[in-house]
Amino acid sequence: ESSQEEEKLSQELEDEDEDNSQVHKVAGLNCDAYGGPSNDIAAEMIYWKDIKSDSSFVSPFYDDSKPKYLTFEPDEGGWNNIRMSMETAVAMAHAMGRTLVLPPQQGMYLLQKQKNDHRNGTKQQHQFGFSDFFHFDSFELEHAGVKVISFEDFLKREVLTGHLKEKGTNNNTVQIPITTKNSEPNRTDWNGIGRKEKDMLAKWMRTFTTNPVWYFDDCMVAFPSTNQDAQKRFDTMVDDITSVPWKQHMMLHKGHPVDVKASTHDRLREVLAHRSDVCLYNETYQNAKVFHFMGDNNS
Repeated sequence: ESSQEEEKLSQELEDEDEDNSQVHKVAGLNCDAYGGPSNDIAAEMIYWKDIKSDSSFVSPFYDDSKPKYLTFEPDEGGWNNIRMSMETAVAMAHAMGRTLVLPPQQGMYLLQKQKNDHRNGTKQQHQFGFSDFFHFDSFELEHAGVKVISFEDFLKREVLTGHLKEKGTNNNTVQIPITTKNSEPNRTDWNGIGRKEKDMLAKWMRTFTTNPVWYFDDCMVAFPSTNQDAQKRFDTMVDDITSVPWKQHMMLHKGHPVDVKASTHDRLREVLAHRSDVCLYNETYQNAKVFHFMGDNNS
């Protein structure tokens, strides 16, 4: 009987370990390390939903033998806009099967005023990277299809090795720019850059990356399950959907959201809204080594 109880307890512990393996540590919000608020109050601040199946999702475009990257420029607005654009970049990198490259530390609007820390007489930090706010190491550990590296590691891995070519050439390798403020050749540490260096770096990134203009008010990004006749298939669906005024579609779905497993046509009809086109992640974009989102209205 004692042996049976031990076996039962052992099985229960194994089951508990299995359940815990599905718990996402980054899904919640705990502020104990910073003196509160309580977990009950913190829970009211959570605006996201934990979809546990996301942790095992790996994009069909992911190919570990041929790593591709998604780079992006932080939004020019306030912190909420900056955060939302970063979250969009994370989701897009995950969907595209690309390694997300985090921008270097820099001044962020309304967060870049340097103040004295009266506790120790030092200056407060006034230039930030996204790792200062979010646990990207946990994102990668808890999600099979998420890969994240720093801008410095990206330069060392792909630029210094000569893996990247200038647009329109097959021979001219990309060279890291030299600034008047820092004349160091092959500079990889760009943390702490000012406005001029930030703008120069953004222009440089656009010279060798694929950076499409996907304006959210005109089209919706779509990922094809297969590349064969993908554009034609989506165009046919869009033509059918837009033959009816979009407000009629909105009224149809008000209070009756489409099931996530519904047909592509029905899901597209719900989210297309007033837009009249799709921005297709086609083969040209899929094959791009570096896919880049610009941080101004050109993106």
